[in-house]
Amino acid sequence: MIGDTHVAQCTIFTQPAFLHFGAEIADGAIVENTMRHGYRRLESHAAFARGRMTWVRPSDATAEGRAEAVQRAESKIGHRAYSLLWNNCEHFASWCGTGTAGSQQVTEVTRRVPGAPFMLAGPFLAWRGLAALSAAFGRSAASGADPHAMAVSRTPDA
Repeated sequence: MIGDTHVAQCTIFTQPAFLHFGAEIADGAIVENTMRHGYRRLESHAAFARGRMTWVRPSDATAEGRAEAVQRAESKIGHRAYSLLWNNCEHFASWCGTGTAGSQQVTEVTRRVPGAPFMLAGPFLAWRGLAALSAAFGRSAASGADPHAMAVSRTPDA
């Protein structure tokens, strides 16, 4: 049913490894977010399943909430914005269904792997630092100062 989340069990060497998520839209099509393809529409559940064990997490949303989930999913088709830690398939499916992105798998890894929160915080803090530098240079340029200019002290010629 539209607005439901579809889940596929992915395996590595026949062992369950992780889950893959997609959001159902009209006509049984499913939208997924993958590293290789970005956000894309798959025409059928079979195309999403790709031979894997699957199940559906039914939404408890109203008809209006389900329609919003479909709008969210369709709004991303054709875009490429995959990040294993910050915007993976589970983040996407969660956002479609609830309006809030989240990944229980990422949360579990950070809880179980020693040091994972610090490993995950590194890229975030680096990005925040770059954003702060960019903003600082943007303000300097806007005020007329050349952000690349160096202060030079000269001694008058005698």
